[in-house]
Amino acid sequence: MTQSQQVIEELYDCYTKTAANIISYYGGNERKEILKELRDIVQNNCFQDDKLKSVENTKNRLLNLYEDEGAETDIDSIIQEYKDAISEINTDVSKDNKLLEFDKHVEALLDKEGNEEDDTDTEIQLTGGYINVIDPISKKRIVDPVKNNLCGHTYDNESITQLLKINKKTRCPVVGCKSTEFVKLDHLRADIVTKAYLEKNPV
Repeated sequence: MTQSQQVIEELYDCYTKTAANIISYYGGNERKEILKELRDIVQNNCFQDDKLKSVENTKNRLLNLYEDEGAETDIDSIIQEYKDAISEINTDVSKDNKLLEFDKHVEALLDKEGNEEDDTDTEIQLTGGYINVIDPISKKRIVDPVKNNLCGHTYDNESITQLLKINKKTRCPVVGCKSTEFVKLDHLRADIVTKAYLEKNPV
């Protein structure tokens, strides 16, 4: 994970922690409004991230195109084509993984809080989903869930820590995981959604 990727992950962690504080200290419509404002910030951040990625991809595509042709490059033409391509970028972040994860965190935190208010009118679109509570390493119920930033899979903190002590060249132990990078401790962060679910649904 690059330093910039680490910074981005820490930023989204801050968003989740901020949501937790909002839920703890506010209630009713005021809570909904503040959470909506925070979600708008997260959504805009996702949009900017995706836009930057699209810009970078467009730049690389154009550079490779001119390099492959092996002809003399017209700088003005490249710049104009680049501007045209950028202006046509249309980024839809409604299914952005970061935004969906934030929504799941908010839903879990509200659920944990025991919020019984009718949220049918709220503009915050909360997304449910399947939560696996079985650790892929020990095959036992997770106690202290941590999520792998690289692939999104969750493990028990003690299990993955012990596994990495035995073998530092360990890839994600979840069967079928597409990540090929070795797991490192700095890739792991607390999984708030799974933690809240475990606390609400004890054995």
